Amino acid sequence: MSDDEIIREKFMEFQAIQQQLEQLQEQLNQVQQQLAELSISKSAVEELTSIEKGTEILTPIANGVFVKASLQNNDKLIVNVGSGVTVERNPTEVVKLLAEQEVGLQDQLVQGQRFMEELNMKAQRIYEEVEQDVQEVKE
Repeated sequence: MSDDEIIREKFMEFQAIQQQLEQLQEQLNQVQQQLAELSISKSAVEELTSIEKGTEILTPIANGVFVKASLQNNDKLIVNVGSGVTVERNPTEVVKLLAEQEVGLQDQLVQGQRFMEELNMKAQRIYEEVEQDVQEVKE
């Protein structure tokens, strides 16, 4: 294999890693967004328990669309468990469920960040190799 082919191959590998890094960063941004939403949800559930029954609240019915409603029950919440199935849970159980989801997402975030570090180190190593190879070809 010629020097040019070796350099070209390494550069293509470098570009592939750069693309992987961009995709991974997008995924990590989504995980961070989900973590922020979970935090807001946990706070909302915790706050809900302190609201008196009969209090007027805004209830979302669509993205950015709310209806005024009267709080009838803050002891039981309806939780979507997937596939269109819902179950009743008390606020403590819901906060615990959200906290468990949060831990899982934080684990994903840490693993993703570690993988990003590994990819960055590999990309840096390849970049340095390409630079060195180019210098050697020029000489």
